Amino acid sequence: MTRHRFVNEGAGVFAALMLAGCGSTPSEPGSEARPGAVEPSAAVSAPLAVSKTFTKKVYVHLMPWFESNTTSGNGSWGVHWTMANKNPNVVDGTGKRQIASYYYPLIGPYGSGDKDVIEYQLLLMKYAGVDGVLIDWPGTLNCVDYPKNKQNAEAFINKTAAVGLEFAIVYEDNNLTLAPGYGCSVPDKYAAARNDMIYMRDNYFSRGNYIKINNAPLLLDFGPQTFKSPGDWSNIFSPLSTRPTFLTLWYQNQDAGANAQGEYPWIYSDFTTGLQNFYNNRPLGVKFGVAYPGFNTFYTAGGWGGPTWSLPYNGTGTFGQTLDMAKNSGVNWIQLATWNDYGEGTMIEPTREYGYGFLTTLQQKLGVPYGQSQLELIARLYEQRKQYAGDASKQSQLNDAFNYFVALQPDKAATILGGGTTNPPPPTPNPTVTNSGFESGMTGWNTWSPNGTAGAAFTETYNGGYNSANHLTHYSPGAFETWTYQTISGIPNGNYRVRAWVRKGGDFGFSRLQAKTCASCAPAATNLGTYGAWTQLETPTVSVTAGYLEFGLHTLATSGSSYVHLDDVQLIRQ
Repeated sequence: MTRHRFVNEGAGVFAALMLAGCGSTPSEPGSEARPGAVEPSAAVSAPLAVSKTFTKKVYVHLMPWFESNTTSGNGSWGVHWTMANKNPNVVDGTGKRQIASYYYPLIGPYGSGDKDVIEYQLLLMKYAGVDGVLIDWPGTLNCVDYPKNKQNAEAFINKTAAVGLEFAIVYEDNNLTLAPGYGCSVPDKYAAARNDMIYMRDNYFSRGNYIKINNAPLLLDFGPQTFKSPGDWSNIFSPLSTRPTFLTLWYQNQDAGANAQGEYPWIYSDFTTGLQNFYNNRPLGVKFGVAYPGFNTFYTAGGWGGPTWSLPYNGTGTFGQTLDMAKNSGVNWIQLATWNDYGEGTMIEPTREYGYGFLTTLQQKLGVPYGQSQLELIARLYEQRKQYAGDASKQSQLNDAFNYFVALQPDKAATILGGGTTNPPPPTPNPTVTNSGFESGMTGWNTWSPNGTAGAAFTETYNGGYNSANHLTHYSPGAFETWTYQTISGIPNGNYRVRAWVRKGGDFGFSRLQAKTCASCAPAATNLGTYGAWTQLETPTVSVTAGYLEFGLHTLATSGSSYVHLDDVQLIRQ
C-alpha cells in the first residue's frame, strides 16, 4: 500500500510519501569492563558540543520510515525501498540492491530502527555540525504502519541525548485524514489529535534535549492539511498548559492563527526565487531557513503518483547555494531538508553518488573543525558493529569508541577501530590559488575566447568585491564567449572542488564555474543562477589523477548588457 501526502505550500503543491513495515528493535549491546591499549571510555566526559564558527542553530529533517528485510519483522522490505515495482533482493554485480531511488545509501538500504544505523546517523550529524534532529512523526493512531514509524522515531530519539543532539517533532496531521482510507476508524479527529499532543507532552516535551524556542517546546507541522482553522488548533492544544512554539509550512500560518508563531520553508519548483521572496518579504515571529541538495523524485519510475518537476544538484552546488542563502538571510534557525528522503532525492547522508560531499560542504560552511576523515571513521564503527554483531567483547570495545566520538576524541576512537593514531598527521593543505581575489588584476589568470571576445573578461571595482575592492567581471555590450581560467600542476592526486563567490544578472547561453583535469576533458561544472548579492558556489567534485587542474569561469552571452562577477576563488581538497 502507498501513502501520499499532497501539501499546498503557498508556492504550489508538493508531494511526499510515508510508509514502513512492522518489527522490533534490538536492544543495545552490553558494556563490559576490559583491558585495552586505550583507557576505558567510562572515564571520558561526554558528550561535548562541536565548536562552529556559524553559531545559529542548524537542524536536520529525518524520516524514520525505512524498513529492511531484517527489521520489518516479516522478512519483507519496506515500501519506501520498493514502491510499487522494485525488489531490493535483486542485487547487481557491484553489490547494489534494486531500490526505489535514483540514489543509494553508502551503507546500503537499511531499517530506520536499527540501533547501529541510528548510532551511525547521529554521529555523522554531530561531526557535520548539526545541532538537532526534526523527526517526521506519524502520531499515535494504531493504524497500518504508524506504530512502527513511531517506534523507529523513538529509538532514534532515545539515542539523541547520548550523542549530545537536540530533537523536536514534525507532526503529520494529514495521517488523521488518510487513516480511514486504510480501514482505520477515526470517529473524532480532534480527540485523536489531542491524544497526540498529550503523548508528546508526556513523552517528549519534558526531555532535557527537546528543542525549545521562546521558552516553549518547538513543534512543526507538515501542513496543516487536516486542521485548517485557528479554532481547530485551539481545540487540539487545549490539553497543554504550555502551548508549543508552533510552526506551519510557509504561507500557511493563517490556518492556525494566533496558535502559530511562525513558518518554515520547504522545497519547491521555483527554487531560489521562492526562497528569496520568503526571506525578504515574509515577516514572522519565528522564521526558519532551509537548505537542500536538489529534488529528483522516483515516484513515477516507482509506480507511484507525485510531482514530476525536478531541481538540479550541480554536484553539491545547490546544497551550498541554498545553505548560503539561509545563512545570509538573517534567520536564527536553519532546517536541512532532508537527511534521508530517498524517494524525493533530498538526502544529504552519504551515498554512492555523492559520497560525503553534502556533509563536508556542511562542515566547511559551518566552520566545523572536522572533515571527511572523521566521517569515514564513523562509517568504520558502523561496519565493525555489523562485522562483530555476535561478539560481546568486541561490542564493548566499540561502545568505548562511540563514547570517545561523543567526547570529541575521534583520535582515540580511531585507535580502537584499528589503523588510527592518537597523534594523526595534519591534513594536507588546500592548494593556493594565485591572485584569488583579483586584487592584482588578471595576474595568474588566463583568458580564452573562440570568437575574439576575450576583452569581455576584466577586473574592476564596480559595486565592490566580496571581501575587498576588486573582482573579475564578464561583460560586454554585445554577444561574447570567454573562459577565464587558472592552471595548477603538481598537486596531490585526490578529489577537489572549486569554490568561489559570484554575482550575476541578465540572461546567458550559459555561465558556469568549472574545473577539468586536462584541456580537452569534459568539465565538472556548476551553472550560475541570478544572484543580486554575493553568493558562494562550488563545482561538483573532480578527481585529479595526474596532478593537474584547470579551473575558472566560462560564460557564453548571446546578447549584451548581462554581467557576471567572480571573487575569492578557492581549491578545496576533500
